[in-house]
Amino acid sequence: MKMKRFTLFALFLAGMVSFVACEKDDTKDLNKDEAQQQITNAEQELLTKSGEIVATDGYKVQEYFATQLPSPFYVKSDVSKSVVPSRFQKAYELTRQNLLLENPEIEFHFDYFLIEFFNDVKGTWTWAPDGWTHESTPTDKVIVKFPYPATNATNNVTITYYDFTTTLVYGETVPTGIKVKIEKDGNQVFSMVYSATIANMMKYSTKVTVTFGPFEISNEESFDASVNNKVLYSKNFTFKKDGKLFYSEDADLTITVVSEQSADILITAKQIIGNLEFRLKIEANTNELETGNPNDLASLSLYTTSGDKVGDFVWVLEGEDWVLYFKFNNGEQVKAETLMPLVAERFSSFIDDLFSNIYVK
Repeated sequence: MKMKRFTLFALFLAGMVSFVACEKDDTKDLNKDEAQQQITNAEQELLTKSGEIVATDGYKVQEYFATQLPSPFYVKSDVSKSVVPSRFQKAYELTRQNLLLENPEIEFHFDYFLIEFFNDVKGTWTWAPDGWTHESTPTDKVIVKFPYPATNATNNVTITYYDFTTTLVYGETVPTGIKVKIEKDGNQVFSMVYSATIANMMKYSTKVTVTFGPFEISNEESFDASVNNKVLYSKNFTFKKDGKLFYSEDADLTITVVSEQSADILITAKQIIGNLEFRLKIEANTNELETGNPNDLASLSLYTTSGDKVGDFVWVLEGEDWVLYFKFNNGEQVKAETLMPLVAERFSSFIDDLFSNIYVK
């Protein structure tokens, strides 16, 4: 939650909140006790949902496949992975490590399902105590069979990769679609669908949808640098249980180049964590981001999802660091990371992810 005096970007990359939306005229201001209760409720929901996620068969099987079972094809010396431009590889990173909390750790290993070298490993891979065996059929799918848990007497898990599509972008083979399903004991416990629309390396969009147990994750991103002097980026991430949203990230970023030394930046974003809705707007020139007071450049507020105002965020200069504080509606201030440690971890990760996606493209 700190930032050196003249590096506002460090704040965005190291720990801030989310996000925007038009102001609501019919909201009420919560008092301090009501605000603290709403924050406590959101933190408790993160803990509860995290436990439910890691308890599903779909989560446990994909985690075991990626981290404990010897890979059937990722270490094969005769597999030549297609060269995928880094910007498209970023689209594969649907969720970050520690998706909701650091404890318990929640990790989705989608790199094991978005295999760009699909055509090199088609067929059926079957686990045996002495290693994997491979058959060349079927010719349009990749099938992997193994036991779960490891002590199970039969290969009761089947992972099927299918409907793989690609396109050529400046001579590079880039995946535009793949589907994956995981079946355990004859029941489907996990599925994923990835698709991409790629005009060229300067304009594309991607979507990934994952379901497991009662949960559904969806992530859509678009990037457009095809117009002179502009870069447009948008992101929409949702996490639902039984069709009900409990976590989301929405962001739109526009960079307008003014000169070789500067650009105008406009960011509008919103993040929902349980019952909390964070709203952010940043409008500034890059020169201001390096030297300006963040309170003059960023508007950052917290509401409930029903529209009641919980409070605002302000930056306080402590020595050479800008420290993020939460300000209750009565004016009282407390360090954000002290008041809401679990929630703060989530919104800082959102900002970090947003800026990393933009600046590596």
